Amino acid sequence: MPVLLRSKAHGLVVTGKNLNYEGSLTLGVDIMRAAGFHRLERVEVYNVTNGARFSTYLLEGPEGVVELNGAAARLGEVGDVIIVTSYECVQDVSSHVATVAIFRGNKLVEVRRV
Repeated sequence: MPVLLRSKAHGLVVTGKNLNYEGSLTLGVDIMRAAGFHRLERVEVYNVTNGARFSTYLLEGPEGVVELNGAAARLGEVGDVIIVTSYECVQDVSSHVATVAIFRGNKLVEVRRV
């Protein structure tokens, strides 16, 4: 079964780091809602600023928050621009639609269905 993009948050800016956390990425509930992410969902993170790429899971935080936790905190800095994606196994690729949420300064600019 093909694995296709389900959700993407593009242009997020890291607002915090917490190295002494057991791990994950904290995203504001507004960001999660706009992109269609779920709490505890596995995601791929692409750091546009430094090229780092990693997998982790999501936790909900206050609006506008993008916080790298645990080991992920070593893969970015406050101010870095990141992309967060989730994928799913799809039987019918011809009818699949993904959600792409575009952000600037962690404010939603546009939501596209692609």
